[in-house]
Amino acid sequence: MLRTPRDFAALQAGGRSRSHPLLSIRVRRNELGRDRYGISTGRRVGGAVVRNRVRRRVKEILRHSARPASSGWDVLVVCRPASATAGFGELREAVSRLLVSGTREG
Repeated sequence: MLRTPRDFAALQAGGRSRSHPLLSIRVRRNELGRDRYGISTGRRVGGAVVRNRVRRRVKEILRHSARPASSGWDVLVVCRPASATAGFGELREAVSRLLVSGTREG
């Protein structure tokens, strides 16, 4: 997991982003040889219960994503207000699509 302010600042400064109506991601290569994730749910998404539910869903989607363990990306998932009313399948599709497009080299 991305935890330190330094990690988030590096991602903001040197990462690239991709967007979807439900969420957006910011990705950046790291030198660790493994993926690290951060999830952001602002107050616009909803109350604490709603934000935590969205965060749990995104964590579960990331946990089951079929990505190799040695790919080496820092990924920040920023949940948008529409993610609060989206179904699990919709969120899974959005995360999957953004991860594929965001971590494609080139």
